[in-house]
Amino acid sequence: MPDTEKTTRLPSEPVRTDADVVSLVHELVGRPQIRQCWVVFLAGRGQPIPLLLPVSDLPYQPDERVEDFAALIADVVEQIGAEEVVLGWERPGVDDAHLMDWEWVDACACAFDERRVRLRGQVIVHERGAEMLELDELAA
Repeated sequence: MPDTEKTTRLPSEPVRTDADVVSLVHELVGRPQIRQCWVVFLAGRGQPIPLLLPVSDLPYQPDERVEDFAALIADVVEQIGAEEVVLGWERPGVDDAHLMDWEWVDACACAFDERRVRLRGQVIVHERGAEMLELDELAA
């Protein structure tokens, strides 16, 4: 489905809870087809902005390009006036987050924080559904 069609599926209601964020990303990504990251932009009070940015050329493991990715997203956030960003990690064939997924979650959290981009959440979408990825879960 073209990305323009996906933007029409953005909810008109704000996303307020973690469950809302997971549901939003799961609805947008649908059944995972390729390994990529979806960037969803939120305005004030969690209102989705009708702009989706799929990024499929990220390396398997985070490297110096994480900084470029964060700089790009910071620039878009400033241009469109977004207040928060959600990252949706599309992972076909995977039924749980793997170590490299956690590496991306950590690298993006740090790089986005350095650029003062507020991450509302990071969600993985896999064959069994979708779930919020939180770094404190990795340490447990």
